[in-house]
Amino acid sequence: MKKKLSFIFSVIAALSLLLTACVFSPKITLGVMENGVYKNNYFGLSVQLPKEWSIQDIESMNQLTESENGSAEGEAKKPDLSQAQNLNFIMASKYPQNQQEAVNPSFICNSENLSFLQNVKTGKDYLESAKTLLIDSQLPYIFEKDIYTEKLGEKDFDVMEAYIQSGSTKVTQRYYSAIIKDYALNFIVTYFDDTSKAEVDNILKTVSFK
Repeated sequence: MKKKLSFIFSVIAALSLLLTACVFSPKITLGVMENGVYKNNYFGLSVQLPKEWSIQDIESMNQLTESENGSAEGEAKKPDLSQAQNLNFIMASKYPQNQQEAVNPSFICNSENLSFLQNVKTGKDYLESAKTLLIDSQLPYIFEKDIYTEKLGEKDFDVMEAYIQSGSTKVTQRYYSAIIKDYALNFIVTYFDDTSKAEVDNILKTVSFK
């Protein structure tokens, strides 16, 4: 009898843990930026940006304004981020976007909700879809390499490289994508020469997951 009771209590305890995990599972957030360090607990993500870089405000990027569907008292409801297809986490550049700089490397981090995408199971799937969109944009993107894999913060990311040659200026972009939970988590870096390449690579080296 004691063995049966012990087994029953073990099952109940296991079910309780499972139900607790379901009830308190974390929701997607925009994360926080403090002193050049971006953190997002949903992904367990941390990124260190150069303090002298220009970093856009997170809420402004996502155009989060007061909801028109507030309560009867006029209180604004927080938007349900899980219903959004795209969320922007980081948009940073060496110089402000309104400055006319010939060389302005940049770093972007965003995510896309997989429920809005068809047949996307891997980062490579996502990047192949992105490649189609870039080609359809009619911009003269050149893809010389196949999609490959690179580790960022001990996680495998699929990587796609593309560039545009404009006169003597070569603008190179690298797109990183990994499927984490219900999202494609993406990084996009833009650089123009070896110096700006080193700058964005140094940011990528700070990417970590917990």
